[in-house]
Amino acid sequence: MSDAATRALERPIRLVGTRTTTLDGTDLAALEHRSREIEIVCATGDRFTERWRGVPVPILLESAAAPPETTHLLVDSRDGLRACIAVEDALEGLLAVAKGGRPLSAVGDHATRFVAPGVDGVRTVKGVGRIEAATLAPGEDPESYERRGESADENPGGQRM
Repeated sequence: MSDAATRALERPIRLVGTRTTTLDGTDLAALEHRSREIEIVCATGDRFTERWRGVPVPILLESAAAPPETTHLLVDSRDGLRACIAVEDALEGLLAVAKGGRPLSAVGDHATRFVAPGVDGVRTVKGVGRIEAATLAPGEDPESYERRGESADENPGGQRM
């Protein structure tokens, strides 16, 4: 599915698993897209339900050959945010390119957003630059992998497993 929403991708997105794949707008447009109604719960407690369209997370994991022992996804934005999402929470999610039938680039300052049911609004990363499969040890704190700071482009590896 090729359209303006996926073509508006400002820079390629890196997918990291047992192999690293880079998706530009054309690559992203070629992947299967689905629409889902997903509720976003903001830190303020406000709730917003929208119809999002994008690439399902399992397709992205397959593209990166995520190992079967993957427990979390590290989702990095271009502006330095990193969210660490439990893979079971992410599997119903999307790398969204449209909201409410309009390209994200037309309604905001970003062309992509990671969204998933049940994931806190602060972890629905805007302007996705990188998605990495990670394996955390039992009891390891996922929040220790999160950050607000340098961009994914400046620190592409971040904290490593």
